[in-house]
Amino acid sequence: MKLFKLFSTAIVFFLLINLTFSGNKPSTSLENLLINAEINPQLLIDAQNLAISKQLPVRIYLPGIIIIQATGIENGEPVYAVMTNPAHPFIGEALFFDELNTKYNLSSGKIDYGNGNISDNTGGMFEPVLSPRLTNNLLLVPDWTMDKVIAFDAVTGNIVDTNFVPSDPGHLSSPRHALQAPWGKVMVADQVTDAVQEYDTSGTFIRTFASTNLDNIRGVLFKQNQNLLVTVGSGSFQNTVQQFNPAGTNIGTFMTGLTSPFFILRRTNDYLVANSSGTDIMQYDTAGTFVAAFHSSTSLNFAQQLIQLPNGEIAVAGFSSPSGIVILSSTGTYVRTLTGVTGNRGVYLLPNGNFLTTNGTGLHEVDDTTGTLVRTIMAGANFQFIDLFNPTMVGVQNGSSNIPFEYKLENNYPNPFNPRTIINYQLPAAGYVKLTVYDVMGKEISVLVNERQNAGRYEIEFNGDNLPSGIYFYRLSADGYNETKKMILIK
Repeated sequence: MKLFKLFSTAIVFFLLINLTFSGNKPSTSLENLLINAEINPQLLIDAQNLAISKQLPVRIYLPGIIIIQATGIENGEPVYAVMTNPAHPFIGEALFFDELNTKYNLSSGKIDYGNGNISDNTGGMFEPVLSPRLTNNLLLVPDWTMDKVIAFDAVTGNIVDTNFVPSDPGHLSSPRHALQAPWGKVMVADQVTDAVQEYDTSGTFIRTFASTNLDNIRGVLFKQNQNLLVTVGSGSFQNTVQQFNPAGTNIGTFMTGLTSPFFILRRTNDYLVANSSGTDIMQYDTAGTFVAAFHSSTSLNFAQQLIQLPNGEIAVAGFSSPSGIVILSSTGTYVRTLTGVTGNRGVYLLPNGNFLTTNGTGLHEVDDTTGTLVRTIMAGANFQFIDLFNPTMVGVQNGSSNIPFEYKLENNYPNPFNPRTIINYQLPAAGYVKLTVYDVMGKEISVLVNERQNAGRYEIEFNGDNLPSGIYFYRLSADGYNETKKMILIK
């Protein structure tokens, strides 16, 4: 009997220990924790504010590239997302701080307690290294870590400016999408302040451009007439796309019937809208009328940024499992998935053919053929969508002129010239553009432009200083449009 009582006591003790231990673990999984914060980033902000109030870390960065951040709340305590592989943020676990502090050696890391209170024992491992710009063009990527916009070189993908739009409390709380306005300024859609903010190219705040009828906004897009389209995830206009004129006035609903829209892409004759639930991608005509379900399958879950590739295919940032860069045909048929990086939000095609992609741990380059990770360009940042900023775009005056409705290559001036001349062209839609100079024998002399550009008007200088006098031709190719003109160099 004594042996039985002793055995029973041991079982009870074991169960109590187990219950106590299990009580120290959050009930949510890491993936659910990240998905919930993705849909509603106010959860992330609340968790970080709670951590600050309890004098706990907001973010922790450990050697081995382990990234930890307060992401949710459970039982009055912050829940930390522990991401142990920056290429795959769903690999890891969700922990309360007590177990986190026991399991990991925090003394060797960089710890951010919020409000600028940072202790770094990593030897600067997570400090970004700036590189020289190889082109005027930049890639703008919002960062939720510091609520700012970081700029990368559009050719190499390297970091060139960590404060292109600096932190701006009150205006930026969760910047999701930064893009160039037709008049040259930078527009930043913020998911928590529920507004599109306008900044000049030095990063100085100008005004709140659009906020009426907005709640939980994500991707934005300018139409050819300069009206701004904004995807709306919550509130009275939930699951719609709202339209604003160039003055920033809401002029009504442009699209309906969406299911938590995240991104909108304009093609020549239609729009594609990515949803985080329901039909993955929906197709609308240029008037905003629903056409069809463009793509919905088990190969894509929680679609975010969409881009059109030079061959007409669509690359999709797939956030949830199965995750990766999903390639679809021009008609929406599944082609393949590149899985070297997962938890994807943003996607961009580099001139070298590889993809840039963002997730909750950084910016990465992925091989376009094998799908393998080429490199992590910047780790430790909570990056969002990627969009092109082109300072050579000739901006149109806000509200007084329109984005071009057609492709057009202008006559160069002066013509004849010696040795420099100016070439102007216009694009009605964003896409991949090539501007090439040939001699009379058809030999390629110079490639002046070979990159993705936004809709707008552009000018570029051609220098024939090293060429002999003669007749030359310049050719513009963009989205199936091709036009060639003649110019004469006289020395």
